[in-house]
Amino acid sequence: MNGTLAFLESLKNNHLLLYSLVFVVSFLESFAFLGEFVPGAVFSVGSGYLASKGIINIYITIASAVLGAVFADVVSFYLAIWFYDDFRDKAILKKHNKIIGKGVEFFKKHGGKSVFLGRFVGALRPLVPFLAGVFKMNRYEFLFWAITSGILWGISYVGVGYFFGSQWKYIPSIFSKVNLLFLLILFIIVVAYALRSGKKE
Repeated sequence: MNGTLAFLESLKNNHLLLYSLVFVVSFLESFAFLGEFVPGAVFSVGSGYLASKGIINIYITIASAVLGAVFADVVSFYLAIWFYDDFRDKAILKKHNKIIGKGVEFFKKHGGKSVFLGRFVGALRPLVPFLAGVFKMNRYEFLFWAITSGILWGISYVGVGYFFGSQWKYIPSIFSKVNLLFLLILFIIVVAYALRSGKKE
């Protein structure tokens, strides 16, 4: 976190570059699979801290983070649809028709919750939109939840940096607990669905 702040402060005289970086890093962090290796949340918090010092505009910063995150979700979703249509007749998929069918059913029933909760779990953030596309989640429902969660994510993460950036040492611990909470909720949903499906069979 400290290194991120130092890097961002070194660019404080180039506002356009800073906003662009917030957008790009937020995009990469939420993009399918690649996001597992990009610390976009830390970057967003750092940019919020700079905004609290009057170096950059808080509203433009939030907008940049939100647009990057939502755009990544949309690209990941449609990329998955494109890949699925291309490979759905391949033998490897035909062997797992039952699993795919369960995935489709799950995202029909719980896709909105998954997209929303997955946004706030670091490890799942780059995966859920792609899986939503693979399992054919309704695109309008997906867009609604991707945009809603993206707005809340941008406001909350940049906002944490804006209001509590001076206490940056405690922020990773707080985010870890929040991630664990959302992951637990999503886990409960998945387990409940699996048990319910098992009873039906």
